Amino acid sequence: ALWRIEEELAFFQSRFNAHPDIKNENKKLQWYASRYLVNKLLGEKVSMIKDETGKPFIKNHIGNISISHTTGFAAVIFSKKFKVGIDLEMINPKVERIAHKFLRADEINSIKPNEKIEKLILYWSVKESLYKFYGNAGVEFTSQLLIETFDLNADGILNAEISTADSSIKNLQIHYDFFD
Repeated sequence: ALWRIEEELAFFQSRFNAHPDIKNENKKLQWYASRYLVNKLLGEKVSMIKDETGKPFIKNHIGNISISHTTGFAAVIFSKKFKVGIDLEMINPKVERIAHKFLRADEINSIKPNEKIEKLILYWSVKESLYKFYGNAGVEFTSQLLIETFDLNADGILNAEISTADSSIKNLQIHYDFFD
């Protein structure tokens, strides 16, 4: 589910007993909107907590959940059977400064200059989704979260794998969509 956040903070605050200790009003709004969306998606009021790695799960509920939020949007994916991961990112040129933290130099150098920002954002978002899907801390973004070479489109499917010393998960398909 994807939610365009158009409500004021008070709309969400009145619907929750727990209130996060988040100082930034925009981040607090995103936090509430994502939890509100979880309840809407599942059709009931649920309580989310995090495990030791920070991965959210729904208390007293069977299934897998992943949430994401950014300015103006919240997203939730839930499955009773499968592990899931989701990420939302705003297109921001600042991604160039941190690209070396999640891509190898050869991957960065292979990006066409006219696609650089969008492709870096997509790489980052896909790797965040893979990280959330995997659910284990300590995975190395540059060498263990692997994405096959791709052409940049407005939407599509990317092929990926997670390859760690302990396990290998191949043939993962990541669906993506750029939107306003």
